[in-house]
Amino acid sequence: MKKELFVYAKDMELIVHKTGGRHSTLILTEEDMGAKGFILGCHTMDPGGGAKEHVHEKEQEAMFFYEGTGIATIDGVEYKIEPESVMLAPAGVKHSIQNTGTGPLKFVFVYCPPLPEHVSRKEYYRRAKDKVNR
Repeated sequence: MKKELFVYAKDMELIVHKTGGRHSTLILTEEDMGAKGFILGCHTMDPGGGAKEHVHEKEQEAMFFYEGTGIATIDGVEYKIEPESVMLAPAGVKHSIQNTGTGPLKFVFVYCPPLPEHVSRKEYYRRAKDKVNR
């Protein structure tokens, strides 16, 4: 099967609605587009929404924020999120995000290596089960 080499985020059919007002779309995976060793997706977080403090033991996570405002906490240090800011959460480091603005907080995320559920778009949505909006 030939891999896609160019796609539009707006054309992704499924959005995983997570807790804390988070809406996640996985875009670039090895199975879908041939990416090796990393994945990329986009995320919208509702006003007041957030991702509670957590750790990825093996994966590093980077985020490029392009709309909205918030607070990122990395290893106990708070940072102001604003458009065109970038966050790196190295493997094994606690991190969280909170949307403090009145509008959505939007960002692109990259995991390297991918989480187990990031094998493909289909697998990501399959594992989300009842959290999927079609």
